[in-house]
Amino acid sequence: MAKKFKFNIIKTIKTFLVLVCLFILSTIGRNVFIRHFFNDRLTVIPNVVNLNEKDAINYLKKAGLNVKVINSKTEKVPLDTVYIQFPLPGKSVKVNRTIQIWVNNGKGQEVPNIVGLELLEARSLLQGQNIQIERIDYQPSNQKYNTILGVYPKPGTTLEINQKISILVSSQKVVDPSVMPNLIGLDLNDAKVLLAQIGLELGGTSKSSDPTLPVNTIISTSPAPGQKVTKGQKVSVVINIGARVKSDKPSVEEIINQTNQQIDDKQIDNIITNTLEKIDKRNNENNDNQKKNSNQKNQNNQNNNGNNNNSEDSNDNKQIFTKPKKREIDRPSSD
Repeated sequence: MAKKFKFNIIKTIKTFLVLVCLFILSTIGRNVFIRHFFNDRLTVIPNVVNLNEKDAINYLKKAGLNVKVINSKTEKVPLDTVYIQFPLPGKSVKVNRTIQIWVNNGKGQEVPNIVGLELLEARSLLQGQNIQIERIDYQPSNQKYNTILGVYPKPGTTLEINQKISILVSSQKVVDPSVMPNLIGLDLNDAKVLLAQIGLELGGTSKSSDPTLPVNTIISTSPAPGQKVTKGQKVSVVINIGARVKSDKPSVEEIINQTNQQIDDKQIDNIITNTLEKIDKRNNENNDNQKKNSNQKNQNNQNNNGNNNNSEDSNDNKQIFTKPKKREIDRPSSD
């Protein structure tokens, strides 16, 4: 009996331990299952705009959120800085929600080696790489006219966003200042500098299109290159506006103008129709009034004629039935 009782106690303890373990596992497993599949816990999205990328990620993870980084390029914030987040900050979302952040990691262009190139060629190369020229200086040299002598920052330098470059261009000494120089392919400001060197002034400007030249450069001049000029003379130039791209579809402005024209036409038609209707109505009213007046006049005439006849008859009757005058009778005298 003692052995059997001892065996029952051990068996009972084992069963109890198994039940406790099952209870613990079921409780923990249930919480884990609910947390991952039926997450009801909420958190508020913090504002990480204008924060460094690493700080923003840590800040979001502390709030129980996941992070997806989208690399992009912008001029709004410095490098490695968040400039957009979605969903927006301050919104309550479930824990483990993924927040997207846009980080500025765009790097500027590297300055190409344009030394030795002709100015027009260098401009085309820089324009293709979205690099802008801030300043052009001219220096007399033995190099060919309009040859690039130097560039700043130096070739290979990585530019910051919106950073521009300066270039030094060869402008051989003008042997004969009475001859018009070649300005074709130059920027308008560069042309002013060159004209000032030989005592000429910039005159009127007009615009045209030439796909072979960069935008905002000079296409032609008057006087033409090589012609005789005098000091103080004004030079007219034509500026390139680029190739005109023709589209089969109407532009927004054309659609608006067309719609306005249709509206105007409808308004004009309505005005004309209303005016004609008013004129017809007025004419009908006038005709009716004229008829009424004519009928009234005829009626009045008839009445007047009737009255005249009656008056004449009455006059005749008056003449016929007039009371005779009393005559005095001669009576004999008493003598």
